[in-house]
Amino acid sequence: MRPMKTRYDDEHDILYIDIAEDRKAHDTQQIDDDIFVDLDEERNIVGIEIWQATRNVVEPVAERLIEKIRAALGVAAK
Repeated sequence: MRPMKTRYDDEHDILYIDIAEDRKAHDTQQIDDDIFVDLDEERNIVGIEIWQATRNVVEPVAERLIEKIRAALGVAAK
């Protein structure tokens, strides 16, 4: 598997994940209001764009990490 690269536009709160940086997007499919997938000519995923990244990615990941850390330390949620 190729390494993925990410880019973040903090002015617009958009996260872009380059799945296959060496291939060009031929088509973009909107998955829901905030998620777009770039596909090459063979319909392979080459990138994912996530709008409102703070709400859709950062906050859920942070919440899950806090849960894991609390469980590992035996600390109750406040």
